[in-house]
Amino acid sequence: MRRLFTVLLFLTISVRLPAPALHPTQDGVPQVQVSAFVEDLPAVQSARAQATVDVTDAQVSYRYGEQVNFQAKIKATAPISAVSILFRAQGESSTRSNPVALSPEGQVSYRYTFAQGPLRSFARVDFWFRVTLQTGEQVESSPFYFYYNDDRFPWRTVEDSGLRLHWYAGDDAFARQALDIARTGLQKTGQMLSVAPDHLLDIYVYAIAADLQSALEIGGQTLAVGGEASPDLGVALVAISPGLEQGAQMERKIPHELAHLLTYELVGQRYNLLPVWLREGIASMAEPANPNYAQSLSLAAEQQSLIPIAELCGTFPPEMSRILLAYAESESFTHFIVGKYGDSGLVDLAQAYADGLDCQQGPARALQNPLDQVEREWLNSASLGSGNVSAAFGSLLPYLVLLAIMLIVPFGFLAVVWRTSGGGQHPGTK
Repeated sequence: MRRLFTVLLFLTISVRLPAPALHPTQDGVPQVQVSAFVEDLPAVQSARAQATVDVTDAQVSYRYGEQVNFQAKIKATAPISAVSILFRAQGESSTRSNPVALSPEGQVSYRYTFAQGPLRSFARVDFWFRVTLQTGEQVESSPFYFYYNDDRFPWRTVEDSGLRLHWYAGDDAFARQALDIARTGLQKTGQMLSVAPDHLLDIYVYAIAADLQSALEIGGQTLAVGGEASPDLGVALVAISPGLEQGAQMERKIPHELAHLLTYELVGQRYNLLPVWLREGIASMAEPANPNYAQSLSLAAEQQSLIPIAELCGTFPPEMSRILLAYAESESFTHFIVGKYGDSGLVDLAQAYADGLDCQQGPARALQNPLDQVEREWLNSASLGSGNVSAAFGSLLPYLVLLAIMLIVPFGFLAVVWRTSGGGQHPGTK
């Protein structure tokens, strides 16, 4: 649907469906919406106010991962010698600029293909036109924008409590369960960080990891196994298959990715200044107790092979065998900080890092101890691994009981057979 206002056209294309009802769009296809926004100026004037340029009928269509097509009509009060289109996705530092041909009727059309480079998935893309007049003057139009969302799937959408959930596999109960878990995670981490977003956060639930990974690859982003967050976009992506394990997957993945979004809400564009161990530590604390973390941490502590926290400031180790330990240490160390210094200490630490302090000096300002001193306290604490081990035992207890039953029943049956056959008679009995 396209709406023209008599002043200036403003374009938005979005697959973020606003309807809160739990049902697909007509024919199961996600709607592509075009809306308009009014600004006061009907045209754009040059700095010298000698010429006026009018851009109307701006339109965008795209094939996700393949191409984006731009069209518009441009008129000016002076002869035009050249036109360029400029566009930039949210979070990108560079602006793409390409010349476009102007027809005698004032029509411009440009096709951007992804052989020229990827476009960030789920980002708002701003675009505008630069018009060069024959006098040499250059005039830039006001910007338009669209959202470059993954439209390969028949997304359904439900919205509640500041969260907007998109999914395409599973029934209404699947979506409600995911939304309930997201709401709980939002409240838990939001309370710990003392943040409450004033805008919607989007969660996209892919049915399989391959669908999620292809979306990230199309957008030129790093591949993720089961989840990924784009904190500056307010978007969390997870891969969860409907089925018996959906609840456990939701509880582990959704709060984790939402925690990244809330950490960004706390520190804003300075988010990447926070050390990786802190970002992942906060996110891992949002999950239920992970027995794999506990086992990895306890084994490393016993073997004296723990990774120094300072080595987890910039990146995690590339070896798969060490990545699990890196997450386990980040969660345990962050949990220790909250336990000793409180939620306010954690917030102060994040702010210190966001202010540009290095990995050692961030805790020195926020916690009155440098990183290595806090780390020694963590290593010397009686709780290192113990709380996690207890949690792990609690998580494993049902499986241990089941294993015991599986072992006892066969041996009990064999004992009965053995006694019945006489194998259990004592010497001298008949």
